[in-house]
Amino acid sequence: MNKIKLLCLLAGFYCSASLALPITQNKYENVFHYPFYVGVTFAYGATTWGFLIPKDSNTALSVSTPTEVRESGEEWGIVAGYEFIPSFALELSYDHYPRARVTFDSLSLLSFENDGLTTFYTDTESLSLVGKFMVLIPHNEYFRAYASAGAALVHRNDIITDKYLLSPKFGIGGNYVMNDFVGMEFGIDYTAGTGESEMSPAEHFIPFLYSVYTRLILRF
Repeated sequence: MNKIKLLCLLAGFYCSASLALPITQNKYENVFHYPFYVGVTFAYGATTWGFLIPKDSNTALSVSTPTEVRESGEEWGIVAGYEFIPSFALELSYDHYPRARVTFDSLSLLSFENDGLTTFYTDTESLSLVGKFMVLIPHNEYFRAYASAGAALVHRNDIITDKYLLSPKFGIGGNYVMNDFVGMEFGIDYTAGTGESEMSPAEHFIPFLYSVYTRLILRF
């Protein structure tokens, strides 16, 4: 929750700064006169299945919680957006997060309810729509810092469940226009998940998602 509050404050700061910063359209029209863009995302993504593992070894908890989780790794995605003005854009993106391997005890409820199953693989993907509030850096008309906020439809798919969740998504980063048609972007994204306190928490758990990414952007 503290991370969500921090990202909200950062988004508010950048939003206020972008509205307060005077923009002389004549100065930037030669740089940002291609408002539509598409791109590919290369990232290191992290899911949070490890949150379900108890900090202390406990035989009673091992009945319902994982004993080992292997997650995080390469992430990829695609993105498309439209810049209404140099300080604001709407962006639609798809991200596929690394597959997680979740292992339970042989005496767990998961094993009992699934014919002795102790390990399963789970995939997570998201489709998101965010608003990007960008700040033009003084004395550098090609670089902008930004904060983003919006919503993501998170999809978890595995042998246990096939479930969707609409969650808030936040991010911060920067982008650089290399020429009229090509740009680069880097940043950090956070998407909220959900969980329930129950005997089999893995059945309804949607992982929280983190990404550190770079993008290649083509402008039209």
